[in-house]
Amino acid sequence: MSDMEIYVDNLAGMQFRNINRMIEQARIRLQNNGIPDSDHYMKTLETASISEDNYFNNLLGNDIVKIAKDIRTAHGKDSETGDQITPVDDMLGTFEELKKADNSTQAQMVMYSKLFKINFTKMDPYEFKTFTDILQRYSNLYTPVKGNGRGKKKK
Repeated sequence: MSDMEIYVDNLAGMQFRNINRMIEQARIRLQNNGIPDSDHYMKTLETASISEDNYFNNLLGNDIVKIAKDIRTAHGKDSETGDQITPVDDMLGTFEELKKADNSTQAQMVMYSKLFKINFTKMDPYEFKTFTDILQRYSNLYTPVKGNGRGKKKK
């Protein structure tokens, strides 16, 4: 926060105004000697002046951003804080897993894994079998589609 004190005391601002005044005087002398404004060095002198407000806005902004980042890092585990993995990233990951599925049962297990937030790879085979038996018995989600999906033939 010493940058804030430097800004408030205006000592650096005074030096910026001195430098800018010297640059402007050099430009005026060159113009009086017939150097056109389109000259490379004249353009360099024109852009060399330092905007006091822009300099301190950037400098103080960087300090405030550092403070804000530290606060964000400290609050990263809070329940109200946004996750690093976005829902779109999660969905794209699910699509990739579905592409890799060997069969429809495996694809369904990927979807259940995401839906119930269960990692099936950590289940032992008995737990996995019990889970699928429960889904078959009590859920409409697990029932396979009968027929070819076209419906009944009209007579």
